[in-house]
Amino acid sequence: MAQHLRNRLNSIRPLRVFSHVYELGSVTLAAQALSLTQPTVSIQLRQLTEVIGSPLYQMRGKHIIFTEAGHAVARYCQRITSATDDLESELADLGDLKAGTLRVAVVTSAKYFTPHLLGDFCQKYPLIDIVLKVGNRDTILSRYEQGLDDVYLFSHLESEMNESAIRFLPNLLYPVAHIDHPLSQKKEISINEFLTYPILAREPGSGTRFAIESHLRKMNLSFKPKLVIESNEAIKHCVLAEMGLAILSQYALYYEPNDNITYLPVETFPIETYWHIVKSPMKIQTPLSKVFTRHLLDEKIIYNKLLPS
Repeated sequence: MAQHLRNRLNSIRPLRVFSHVYELGSVTLAAQALSLTQPTVSIQLRQLTEVIGSPLYQMRGKHIIFTEAGHAVARYCQRITSATDDLESELADLGDLKAGTLRVAVVTSAKYFTPHLLGDFCQKYPLIDIVLKVGNRDTILSRYEQGLDDVYLFSHLESEMNESAIRFLPNLLYPVAHIDHPLSQKKEISINEFLTYPILAREPGSGTRFAIESHLRKMNLSFKPKLVIESNEAIKHCVLAEMGLAILSQYALYYEPNDNITYLPVETFPIETYWHIVKSPMKIQTPLSKVFTRHLLDEKIIYNKLLPS
């Protein structure tokens, strides 16, 4: 096994040795903990004392009595060795990024922009392999509960996700219609008028459906869609077939535009929701998942690139 960084740096090693002696109160115990001989520990202590220029401890029989200088050095030893350990860990993480596999799972509404996020990451880390899973909410939630993936993207969070989830991208929901629909010619539409028409919607439990129901509930309005569909693409085709109106994510509308679908100026819309980065408590986080999360957060400005004005 390779030596720890702290043991390879000679200027750090005496601090590490003294820290053990201070914590254990014994040269013998410190030597055992460090797998060193007692003479080696004594030499390290003497070298540190010479560098400090002041006695760090006194011996009274078999007991070590630390001086004020010894107490002060011990406090800083703990900080320095802790910082060295953190540095060693971060360097190891960076080393692991030379190759590896990152597993990402997203709900279907996120599939429009996720490839763009992954593309930027792959360009930065070309030797990383990506496994992307896309599915409806129930499918991805099941994977989350089993801890099958490194990173998940959800819009609507389960209660247990709230503490660890990280908000990172806005997700606006817009009402839309076929361009020949009677409402498409209006400049202002009340929410009540909008709801008098047949509505096409995602399945119960989906993030979009949850956001719509929550939005209308605040106005004491109920939501009773005419047709429930588990695919944004199918909903858009139904809108094109003039089967009804819909409320869809801006990403679904931007990345698969159609000249025959138009936005409706309905009051209280768009609904403002967000995408969240979520990690399963069942999955031990890898260096890759941590770096990918930092990449997503560092790339918040990509929102303008994902949805150009």
